[in-house]
Amino acid sequence: TAARLQRWAQLHSSLKVAALEARRAASRWDDHVDRCMFFEDLDAKQYKAAAELLTGRLHVGFPRGVVGHLKSVLWLCLHKLLVFWLRHLRSRVLRFISYLCGTLSAVIVLGQMTMLDERRGWRLSMLAHFFRDDRGPWITQALCVVPLAYMTYTAYFSIFRLRVPGWYGLYDNHNTDMGSLLWCASILARLAAPLCYHFLLLIRVRGTTFQRFMGKMNVVPVLGESFNDVFPCVVAVLCLFNLLNVYSHLVRFVSLGTVDFDLAAAAGEDPLREGKVLIERERRRRTEEQDMELPARERLSMPLAKGSGLVQQ
Repeated sequence: TAARLQRWAQLHSSLKVAALEARRAASRWDDHVDRCMFFEDLDAKQYKAAAELLTGRLHVGFPRGVVGHLKSVLWLCLHKLLVFWLRHLRSRVLRFISYLCGTLSAVIVLGQMTMLDERRGWRLSMLAHFFRDDRGPWITQALCVVPLAYMTYTAYFSIFRLRVPGWYGLYDNHNTDMGSLLWCASILARLAAPLCYHFLLLIRVRGTTFQRFMGKMNVVPVLGESFNDVFPCVVAVLCLFNLLNVYSHLVRFVSLGTVDFDLAAAAGEDPLREGKVLIERERRRRTEEQDMELPARERLSMPLAKGSGLVQQ
């Protein structure tokens, strides 16, 4: 009996894990389909369809009455704003953000490459020029917000995007387990102080309250003396590897392509054509579901409308 209960407990645990993975797969599939449909509509310049996909609801689906009319007006305003954004502003704003991110990345990498030599560090560390003089608390905070926020985003982006099935992953629609949330929170808390300390080294500021609170780190034999000055120079090498696409070739060379990359398509298969067929099939399925759902909503709203008409009479 004890062995049977143990097998049932293991089976129950396996079923819970399988159900969670199934919900995650369904959520990721819906997310990928929405993204593909959105970019297809943008590529075809169907901005109204792309805006409706972003809003996630139809104008005809609102209930009747004053509240429904207000919701309909708000939805139309939001829809027009999204269409204007997609048609005129989106490409320009994204291009500006890309230039800004590229500039910030170049400035940060140049500052990290010159950390090794304090005497020549001011030459290429462009961020350090803004913090040479005392500019007051408000201006100093404003100057720190943009580069520090960008460094924080780039540092945490990979943690949020990392997914190891069965171990760790952040998923939408409440599909993230408690272990992943706790591990992510602990990593975020552990990276906050080192990231701020690295930012202080990058802008060449000494004697701050944060440094006095954390204490001297150079008492550690290896990690405290020269590691903080030498290791940031490796970031430039990693950026060069990323630009030259060395990482993918290295992974394929050590036969780990199945970990980070999809398997190659078999002979005679066209992944692009197969993806278009899947997206078109999903479009037809969603259109059929909407066509079946709209008459039901109209039937539910008709008695209310008739009742209100009788009351007015």
